[in-house]
Amino acid sequence: MSVVDANLKGLASVTLISARIDPLRSDADLLAAALKKAGVKTEHKIYDGVTHEFFGMAAVVAKAKQAQAFAGQQLKKAFAAGAVSE
Repeated sequence: MSVVDANLKGLASVTLISARIDPLRSDADLLAAALKKAGVKTEHKIYDGVTHEFFGMAAVVAKAKQAQAFAGQQLKKAFAAGAVSE
């Protein structure tokens, strides 16, 4: 089953972080579109000028540091909104 065929309704909000130069970026684009179509709150941020695996290079790549900070902000927002509840 592909992500396009999956039932994604009711999922918690999703943050996707992609590099502009990434062989998997089109997969992230498809996932973002499918999530949005299912009504899932989706934030897909694409970082220009970086390649696949940039996220772990914050010590030497400024956009990786920015992406990590963005991911942290998104997590803080999700927890503050009570995204995990019983």
